[in-house]
Amino acid sequence: MMANARILVLEDEHALNDLYSRVLRRSGFTVDQAYSLAEARAFLDQNTYDFFIVDIRLPDGTATTLLADYKAHLDAQGTEVIALTAEARYRQDLLNLGYEHYFEKPISLQMLSTFIQRLWQARQNQPPAA
Repeated sequence: MMANARILVLEDEHALNDLYSRVLRRSGFTVDQAYSLAEARAFLDQNTYDFFIVDIRLPDGTATTLLADYKAHLDAQGTEVIALTAEARYRQDLLNLGYEHYFEKPISLQMLSTFIQRLWQARQNQPPAA
């Protein structure tokens, strides 16, 4: 099996966060769980992630602010951002920030897991940068 990808899941609904995280761990990924923008900032400041699964609307604000603040940091780490929201109005904000992976909730857990596995596999198969 290939190296483990590290994923940060930002979702304020505990049941959903646990569900996403459980499915991703079962797929062999290492997962950290954040339930607020503040928690996500703490994780991002201390760790490097391959993927960041982000719910947009949170109790302490909108994740588009966090993504704008951390854009250079996430880009430098090569972190793939996957946004999940029930509100399509955030799609343009995400595209403007350069984040094209976007799913409307509710999302199939199988689809989310397969999507991340494919992105990870493609990344593993890339030749090293010269």
